[in-house]
Amino acid sequence: MTSSKQLISLICVSLLLGACSSNSNKQFVIVPPSEQQIETNVKEQVALALNAFTPVAGQALPNNTVLEAYQARGHEPLWITDKTINLSIYKLVDILEESNTHGLNPIHYHTHIIKEYLDLKQPTPQQLAEMDVIATIALASYAHDVSNGRYEPQLIDPNWQLDAPSTHWKDLLFLESATTMVNSLPLLAPRSSQYQILQKWLVYYQDLAQKERDIFVSAGVPLTMGDEGPRVAQLRARLIQLGDIRFSTRKVDEEQFDVNLKEALIRFQQRHHLTADGAAGSRTIQMLNVPLSVRAKQIAYNLERWRWLPSELEANRVWVDLTNYMVDVHLNGELTSMKAVIGKPDRKTPVFKDQMTYMVTNPTWRVPHRIARENLLPKLQSDPNYLVKNRYKLYSSWGVGAKELDSTKINWKSISEDNLRFRFEQEPDEGNALGQYKFMFPNKHEIYLHDTPAKHLFRENSRAFSSGCVRLENPSEFAAAITKGSKQFTEMQKSLQAASNTVISLPVYIPVYLVYFTVVPNINGMPEFRDDIYQRDPLMEEAMGYSAFNSRDSI
Repeated sequence: MTSSKQLISLICVSLLLGACSSNSNKQFVIVPPSEQQIETNVKEQVALALNAFTPVAGQALPNNTVLEAYQARGHEPLWITDKTINLSIYKLVDILEESNTHGLNPIHYHTHIIKEYLDLKQPTPQQLAEMDVIATIALASYAHDVSNGRYEPQLIDPNWQLDAPSTHWKDLLFLESATTMVNSLPLLAPRSSQYQILQKWLVYYQDLAQKERDIFVSAGVPLTMGDEGPRVAQLRARLIQLGDIRFSTRKVDEEQFDVNLKEALIRFQQRHHLTADGAAGSRTIQMLNVPLSVRAKQIAYNLERWRWLPSELEANRVWVDLTNYMVDVHLNGELTSMKAVIGKPDRKTPVFKDQMTYMVTNPTWRVPHRIARENLLPKLQSDPNYLVKNRYKLYSSWGVGAKELDSTKINWKSISEDNLRFRFEQEPDEGNALGQYKFMFPNKHEIYLHDTPAKHLFRENSRAFSSGCVRLENPSEFAAAITKGSKQFTEMQKSLQAASNTVISLPVYIPVYLVYFTVVPNINGMPEFRDDIYQRDPLMEEAMGYSAFNSRDSI
């Protein structure tokens, strides 16, 4: 039991050391311990073990729920019935050891410790109690992590404000038997088909990385249809390895760049947001040569992101897919999709959820203070008539009843960003930054969806150009979808014809999700790897990159 002694010392469970050490002078009992003995020891071990297995940084271990569960059952052991260990604990260990298939780390669930207790031939009441409590902590931790995510998103990325924890995992600990609890564990993972597909690809990449070496394409001149040689064979083999070419027994010239290889390469380029020209240039080869183990990690990051979302999404919702630069409107069984412009990297659009409650036609744009400081002030210092030319009004402050000022009579060069106190408002017209529509879901970030006069930006593939708000390619289509069949639709039409600034309450409030995924399943079920626009994956790597270390390296 030396390895157990070392492992437990890693987490400072001094009590367990004495109980499990092979050097102990205590004699194992021959007669099985009574339930009373075990219960007494369970009560003693709960507090001790919970203190030993405390959360680390942002890793949320639901220890309080374990304590409540034992109190609710009068500290009866969960895994021992009629002096016999419930066989479901072995199934629990199997599930925990496979937690990596959800992108979780098995080391967090103490499987080695549990297995060493299970290997004891004649365990004492104290050892049985210790095993019972540690197994329950592992069960609760995994139940929490697979449903809600292991990490606190805002501790990883303050710009990530979307966290919708479920309490269903807590109910699991109050079910009638350990067998029912263990059998219910698989039901706690997110039910989204996207999560389930990504999980299968994670297993595929993990298995492939263990069983095969990466097949890389050597650097060189771009490969195009008609080319021949060993680099073409590498390209073909890599596309087979990644699933873009299905293995076939049909004989092909592996070193010939034929039409089938081109089609497969186009599929690969499309699902990596590359120019889909069917030629293997430097950028495409760079993406082809990303190791399987790295791709597996990227999928794991996105499974964790899915666990931060509600376990079930509303049927009616607005889905702002930031890394795809798209907005999808799901309403009454219909889908309306359009291109979007999102915040530039230095003005990231945050990740969060809120309720869309109203819209504004022909809106006035009240310029946010940050944009006024960083955008408007430099323009005014270059051209004092900028506000007049672009139909802005200037007010003395942000207060109610602030006095309107003549912007041409202010010495803008004498004003710095720090002492800029004016309020700027752009009047409704065709040049207004918000266009004809503004769609509001009130939030602390002051983010909303809106029209824009800069229609040319929608021709770009990468569309991170805004100051944080989301611009819509087809705002009139969006407005028609969210007011369809209601009196608000008629009200909207009238206000547009009259060019009036009108606030229109929505007939039904709609949840709006602003989400960020760097890997998603595409329409064919293949993993689509996207650009990490805001460099959020390195933050996930820092949080989730925990790996086991040897106990002799511990303090």
